[in-house]
Amino acid sequence: ARLARDEAQRANQAKSTFLANMSHELRTPLNAILGFAEVLQQDPSLGPLQREHTAIITRSGEQLLHLLNDILEMSKIEAGKAQLHQAAFSLRAMLATAQKMFAAAAQDKGIVLHLDLSPTLPRYAEGDEAKLRQVIINLLSNAIKFTEQGSVTLRASHHAGRLSISVADTGVGIAPEEQSALFEPFSQTSSGVRSQKGTGLGAGDLSTVRADAWRQHHRGKRPRTRHRDGL
Repeated sequence: ARLARDEAQRANQAKSTFLANMSHELRTPLNAILGFAEVLQQDPSLGPLQREHTAIITRSGEQLLHLLNDILEMSKIEAGKAQLHQAAFSLRAMLATAQKMFAAAAQDKGIVLHLDLSPTLPRYAEGDEAKLRQVIINLLSNAIKFTEQGSVTLRASHHAGRLSISVADTGVGIAPEEQSALFEPFSQTSSGVRSQKGTGLGAGDLSTVRADAWRQHHRGKRPRTRHRDGL
């Protein structure tokens, strides 16, 4: 049994190393593509159709970059090297930027993307901005992917020193018996496999952040996930 466990650990380590190396190798040409796409978007001689095409290149490249970041993060988690970096950051600006990142994707699907910030929400917070942003991006990406009509809402509030961030949508929902797999890496629920493709990374990286997460399944709505960072 010990030999089998050691072999499984070595295989898992080899997989994590391969994923990390591939992620790094792919990021270099992808960053070049995104950089030149940004330069093209600033060219005043471009027509409306050309600007639309460069915007599509940028959005697609950003989605791929997020996927690579997820893969790299999961390889760190499996290798036990994931760390949190505490620092002050602009909370409201980060949330607004996350919403803007998916505004075009939501518009393309004909759904409404709301940003609901409580008046009590502080302007600045202290925590790992990159990890929190990554979690929010994953949740928004999943919500938009599985919502065919209606809306997606990114909501944030602050009460008694506790930060609560949720993503709610009117998508297909996840059955209660499948919710236990929601935060497992490289897994999908059957409701998502039928009509959507993906890596199954989803909310798997929530396990590395000091957070409480809960799911709510009600009348076809997908789960709402709450993230709490140290404030």
